[in-house]
Amino acid sequence: MSKSPTVATIAKDKRASTNESLDNMASTTLVPGAAPFLLKAEDVETLAHSHGFNILRNHLAEHYDYGFCGSHSAATPETLERWLVIRDILHALLVPVVELFDRACGVASAATHATKLEDLEYAFTGQSRSAFVWIQCFLSAEKERDWCYTRGCPACVVEHSLDSEFTIRLLYAACLLSDVHYPFTIEGPTLPSFMFFLESVQRAVEEDSLFGEGFLERMQPKANVTRDGIEELIHQCLELDVVLSQPSSPDGTTPASSAPASPVVGPCGTPGIKIKRSRMARKQMSLQLEEAEWVECMMKQVWDTLQPVVDAGSLDAVAVPKPGPTVTVKEVPAE
Repeated sequence: MSKSPTVATIAKDKRASTNESLDNMASTTLVPGAAPFLLKAEDVETLAHSHGFNILRNHLAEHYDYGFCGSHSAATPETLERWLVIRDILHALLVPVVELFDRACGVASAATHATKLEDLEYAFTGQSRSAFVWIQCFLSAEKERDWCYTRGCPACVVEHSLDSEFTIRLLYAACLLSDVHYPFTIEGPTLPSFMFFLESVQRAVEEDSLFGEGFLERMQPKANVTRDGIEELIHQCLELDVVLSQPSSPDGTTPASSAPASPVVGPCGTPGIKIKRSRMARKQMSLQLEEAEWVECMMKQVWDTLQPVVDAGSLDAVAVPKPGPTVTVKEVPAE
């Protein structure tokens, strides 16, 4: 996509001096950043001194060719720069979540050999399964995946953050996860914590005419559940990686090297050797037992609910046998 001269100039200046543009934004106490988000001057200063964030900004300026659309390109260079800063923050927050999900799909495919996307969830349990399904449903829409990768007009990407409860929920959870290490990302300079951005999100939501002040209070518990589920998903992916990397046959063959690729995440058609995955079988058996216990518990509760209440006295009455008829035997005198 071609850039307008204004946008191209901004991108060039950003590659030359990213710190300078951020320092200019930090000159006031409350920076009127890209609507609807505002940043405090100290937060902008923190970003300016983050080596990892500056590397990310330079990378996006060099490789992202998304220009501003006609609705936003007429803004001042300072406003366009603020849009870009918020876009880069969103990129730092959301892309790791998508990369984690894609990695989880690969692990789940290797563990279950699922042939359908909806079957991948069975590789996980508890909160991690719920988080996996929720992200899977969210990313099934191409526009949401594009938003997570901040593709398109930077200003439109930022505005889409308040498009629905689901975008706000994921963004809020991503801020909470900014202190969590993602083991599947490339090692290198670390990004700063983006917990400060929660205040910007809260202010933007409260001032939004669609959501208002009471919305965030209702949404926060859901975002916390999503955050906990994603963190648990990380742990279960690591556990499955360990299981799949261990040999399950005498010749040392591993599932990762010998099992045929799942058609869910990659092309198939090449012959493969089926191997016994005893550890995974035990894992699946444990899930089946867990489900059976849950069903049994539910059936017992239903049975107890449907049974009529019987008085203890009536039970005693039923338990005592009724006396039978009395038989009188007359003795005949001996002759």
